[in-house]
Amino acid sequence: MANLTDTQLLAAITKASNALTDATEFRDYGHGTVKRLLAAESDVFMNVEAMKQSIEQVSTVDMHKSVYTASGAAKSASHSAAAFPDSFTKNIVYTPVTQTFKVSYKQASNNRLGYDSILAYELKNKLQSFYRDMSTAALAYLAANKSQVGVDSVIAFDDVTNDRFDNPAAEADFFFENAKAAMLQNRYPGIIDMIGDQRNATKYRRLASQGTSNATNQMWQLPGIDYIEEPQMTVTTLGEAYMWQKGTVGMTTWNEELNRRGSGSIGNNEGLFSTMVDPIFGHVHDLHVVRGIANTSGSGGNIQDIVDEYELTTFYSIEGAWESTANATSIFKIVQGA
Repeated sequence: MANLTDTQLLAAITKASNALTDATEFRDYGHGTVKRLLAAESDVFMNVEAMKQSIEQVSTVDMHKSVYTASGAAKSASHSAAAFPDSFTKNIVYTPVTQTFKVSYKQASNNRLGYDSILAYELKNKLQSFYRDMSTAALAYLAANKSQVGVDSVIAFDDVTNDRFDNPAAEADFFFENAKAAMLQNRYPGIIDMIGDQRNATKYRRLASQGTSNATNQMWQLPGIDYIEEPQMTVTTLGEAYMWQKGTVGMTTWNEELNRRGSGSIGNNEGLFSTMVDPIFGHVHDLHVVRGIANTSGSGGNIQDIVDEYELTTFYSIEGAWESTANATSIFKIVQGA
């Protein structure tokens, strides 16, 4: 592959991104939280990517404000309203995440693993690093944006110390039913997305395995909850979870226009600007490839070597759960108490 053309190179990248072998060395988490947030992209974000022309440009969402008005008791000849409708805005903030790697032509020639193989596994290495960072960012978003405002239900909301619902020890087997009650009391009647640590997931599976023939059947409380076990969450002593109404929190990605339309060539000074579809998450990365000359003799290459430098970039935004009330969101944390 000493004379890779742009099209050959892009074909090799596509092939590499779908080469899922060496399952033990390249084992990974399921990254269920990120997948769940990306699945809600169309529910949370409307036309945001089309509106955004550059990374420096701020994207703003216009929101209508909900205002409770007490109903009257009789008709009136002069029915003048007390106030006009109100609104508020939220900015969509994008964060760039990059991964870079390089492939040496002469290092590949001196190795039993050729250019294609090295490209495939370096791409896989960088994608897996990217996935872990994205999952870390998603969990950090949920922790930072959990609601600090909540209405007590059958379980109490702690808005003094921990900003969470605490499920009492005596109600441990009703954790998920109490979670649904808490969401209903806070006017979220829809399907609940819930991600839990592995302790909480064990409880979920135990209750889910109880059929109607068991003496104590608790399986009835699980419908209405779309549950994900997240092994990247810190395992707590008794278990905890985050929950929100499905469709109120999501993740979106954005690509720069130069990459979307494609520009340049690997051999030119500016390099090749293109995109690559992520084989796991399904979104699109910005891809930039530049070819240069380097001395790689210290790394199994040659004094005069050709090196292709790759950069993958994703601009992402995790948003939603918007409310006009200060410190209130649709994301709630729920913890099993001792």
